[in-house]
Amino acid sequence: MVHAVEGQMCGVLPTTRYQATDTAISREIRARLDSAIRTGVPPDPRTAALAALAHAVGLGKHLYPGNEGRSSRSRLRDLIRHDPMGGLVAHAVMDVQNGAAAQPRRSGQGVPAQPRGSMARAAAH
Repeated sequence: MVHAVEGQMCGVLPTTRYQATDTAISREIRARLDSAIRTGVPPDPRTAALAALAHAVGLGKHLYPGNEGRSSRSRLRDLIRHDPMGGLVAHAVMDVQNGAAAQPRRSGQGVPAQPRGSMARAAAH
């Protein structure tokens, strides 16, 4: 479904990005995701996992851009609750992107460490 495209960042650092190769498969996946967002019907496990990962890596802002895509991005985030494992993976990806994984968790005098980043936001909701 994807192929690697080698390149360089700032003309120095090697990078690899992955570009879709089969547009029919991409359209089918996008249609499943759009259907889950539009209908509000709980998605199948594969679509729920896809939604969790798409949200985690920030794909929502590319799939549903601007103010008119705001409700779709919100619904994409809400689909995480349909896939517990996908939700955990999504939160782990977001924590890594936010740098929370690199920060040591500290606790003081018997008080448990407070979660940071998206995990804290998820716990608050």
